[in-house]
Amino acid sequence: MRSIWLIAKTVLIEAVRRKEIYVIVLVAVGIIMMTGTVKFFGYEGMNKFYRDVSLKIMNLTAALTVVVLAARQLPREFEKRTIYPLLAKPVGRSAFLAGKYLGVVLAGIFCYGLFIILFLGGMRFLGASLNWGLFGQTVFLQMLALCVVASMAFMLSLLFNVDAAITVTILVFALGGALSAAIDYIYDSVRDLIPFTTPWLDGHWYATSLGDIFMRILNLVVPQLTLFDLSGKLIHESVWDPVSMTVIGQLALYAGAYMVLFLGASHLLFARRPL
Repeated sequence: MRSIWLIAKTVLIEAVRRKEIYVIVLVAVGIIMMTGTVKFFGYEGMNKFYRDVSLKIMNLTAALTVVVLAARQLPREFEKRTIYPLLAKPVGRSAFLAGKYLGVVLAGIFCYGLFIILFLGGMRFLGASLNWGLFGQTVFLQMLALCVVASMAFMLSLLFNVDAAITVTILVFALGGALSAAIDYIYDSVRDLIPFTTPWLDGHWYATSLGDIFMRILNLVVPQLTLFDLSGKLIHESVWDPVSMTVIGQLALYAGAYMVLFLGASHLLFARRPL
């Protein structure tokens, strides 16, 4: 555990010292501050407009920061050959990968924490109320989404080059709703492709198809990250109560399953990578 923490601490310190994270934060700060000064919507409209714009910027920029950091970690180590002295010490590949991932997640928490402070400052400036229970759930689920995209970026960085890994992961995050709709549309078109029948446990035969199986697998492989976005409820908090803790627990398990899947695949790819 000590080696994992030391690697994670190194990643966090390096991320905090890099200029990119502050450039992203400053751009987001500028947009959010401009949003907070626009008052022609009236009080209620301004309140909702500020929440809508701020939460979208917070989520997207934090995800961009995490994905860039995660996708660059392992390829940069191979490129600079700094991985060799690390693994020559009593640090296994599993601990090395876990430390890198933990460091990226901590950097994401740091970045998102800055946005939360900014968001709350804007809410105070506007004199707007806040449903703290729903806000806490929004932050928690967004952090789970960041953990999922970080693990995905790790896996893709070992399959493709850095640019491709960043692009694919950001598209999955930013276009989550569109991807879900596209999968539903494609499913209706191909679910009857190459039909066949399969027996079931009770002896009955059930019709299925290769198209149906393929789309079900695709739906499982691509995480539905829109499930973690409660910003719509937080924007209209007057008509929404906090989500059931049972649902929050199910979403945490859903996120955990994808993290295990992507990090497990990353470990297998990393273990087979020649050094």
